[in-house]
Amino acid sequence: MVLLEKSTALGGRAASRLKEGFVFNLGPHALYRSGHLRKTLKTLGVDVRGAAPGANGGFVLLGGRRHTLPAGLTSLLTTSALTLHGKFELARVQSRLPRVDTSSIDHETLESWLESQVADPGVRGLLQMLVRVTTFTNDPERQSAGAAIEQLQLALRASVLYLDGGWQTIVDGLRRAAVESGVRIVQCAHAVELDRSADRVVDAVRLADGTAIGTSAVILGGAPHDVDSLAGTRFSAALPPPIRVATLDVALRSLPKPNATVAFGVDVPLYFSVHSAVAALAPPGGAMIHVSKYLRPGETGGRDVEVELEALMDTMQPGWRDRLEFHQYLPSLTVAHAELTAAIGGVKGRPPSRVPTFDNVWIAGDWVGPHGQLSDAVAASAADAARGAAVARGVSAVADAPKREEREGGQRGDRGPEKAALQQVS
Repeated sequence: MVLLEKSTALGGRAASRLKEGFVFNLGPHALYRSGHLRKTLKTLGVDVRGAAPGANGGFVLLGGRRHTLPAGLTSLLTTSALTLHGKFELARVQSRLPRVDTSSIDHETLESWLESQVADPGVRGLLQMLVRVTTFTNDPERQSAGAAIEQLQLALRASVLYLDGGWQTIVDGLRRAAVESGVRIVQCAHAVELDRSADRVVDAVRLADGTAIGTSAVILGGAPHDVDSLAGTRFSAALPPPIRVATLDVALRSLPKPNATVAFGVDVPLYFSVHSAVAALAPPGGAMIHVSKYLRPGETGGRDVEVELEALMDTMQPGWRDRLEFHQYLPSLTVAHAELTAAIGGVKGRPPSRVPTFDNVWIAGDWVGPHGQLSDAVAASAADAARGAAVARGVSAVADAPKREEREGGQRGDRGPEKAALQQVS
């Protein structure tokens, strides 16, 4: 079993950077507590520790003002973000959301569904805000309503975790699990070609230095254009555009306003969260903050967007510049490689994990397979690919995730008794 990584380090967007006690994730990350990735980590025995963020004390940004985030009964009654009629309608919509049959609205746009189901424009705005936060997508005119509401249901069912030590803990845990299972990891190994002994069967992976590594099954993990260049597919041309954000990640010695830790834009696609208020991501007294803008398809974040994010920092944490330790601005960070549009039917319109022109080549990624979104889609498609590759090699695949619930961040999940034999090219 061999894993080929073209970069100098594993992890991709999940990698974190440690700088003088501050943990810099690449933009904001959240692990869905009942999602595919969490279940996969438990199966592989990868421990993660963290906590669920609370919404109390949060704000929404509307009309250039801060309003109380309507997260509970008291805040719903007192918020100035909604009219009295809107408050009653939001309560009714929230009670109905868990029962929505999302498969019936996969081909309907989020904008169309909201207009047909929600009368109050303020409530529609709040729901679009929640969709942006949970899917990172700012495209209601094209986004699949089914995919959007399904992700909201996942968030409402069990919330998310912000991880102590950042998402690098996932990367390190998966690496340990792989090595313990006998996987050989080769970094700086850029795959450039799939060698075939027959039209539909790959028998070797060729690297940029000319080395050929024999194989009986291949899993390709990468962007659509990476898979296209190796497998001769045309996913890049066929898929919807990627989901991107512009993000300003800020490390402060201390917070000027300790009680102002969360804000979501309603009429502006902005996000502000002090992740270190929930998880261990900063030294004592310090703060790790993510300030992001959800970009429209084709939009990029230049200096003007950076100024916009700095202005939000001024609003939420006035005087932050005097306490600044480090920061990074990422103007066009790819969150997922294909939007889940109504035109493709949401998650069910994504390509399958097996490359149809090959008998022994599979794909894993956030743009692959009919299950999950974001990192959950990666985990679900990787599991499908591992099962297929294992069958091709004549061995058993990794067992399904354990059904039992475990204490948050505590106990080690049971390892599946069987291991997948596969070869991944990234």
